[in-house]
Amino acid sequence: MVAWWKRLLFSLASMIAAAVVCLASMLLLTTLKSRPANIHSSEVILTVAVMVGFCLIGWVVSIPGVLIVRNISGHRFWLYWILGSSVGPLLVLLLFLAVFVVVPHGPGAQWFNPAFRPLIYFAAAISSLTSLCYLWLLGWAQRRAVRLSGAATL
Repeated sequence: MVAWWKRLLFSLASMIAAAVVCLASMLLLTTLKSRPANIHSSEVILTVAVMVGFCLIGWVVSIPGVLIVRNISGHRFWLYWILGSSVGPLLVLLLFLAVFVVVPHGPGAQWFNPAFRPLIYFAAAISSLTSLCYLWLLGWAQRRAVRLSGAATL
């Protein structure tokens, strides 16, 4: 069995690694797409700050799931991956809905602007990669704990 604090550290490390990989991929794609790279450091800093804030909110929301999940063998791995992958997009959609309810708008306004669809894709990429990395780390730690407990009984 893997200790609760290790599972929390695995989930935090997975979230950070996934966010860094997705942000680096986004910057690389932006640089490759536009011939003269026009990236300002202030934009990158703001993007990183917003992304870290939303990732931390997603991490805090998913802490109960991280603490509940202990056995990821077999088909459970894929079930937990699907559930973990849905956290980011659902939080983004809830944010859009909350902004729509709180902020005044016109009579024909939609709660979801299709121009914000890339944010959902980005949230899905981060949460999918985070879930995959976390489940891999948890499986590795569980296999290691079984090996160590087997070696200790000899």
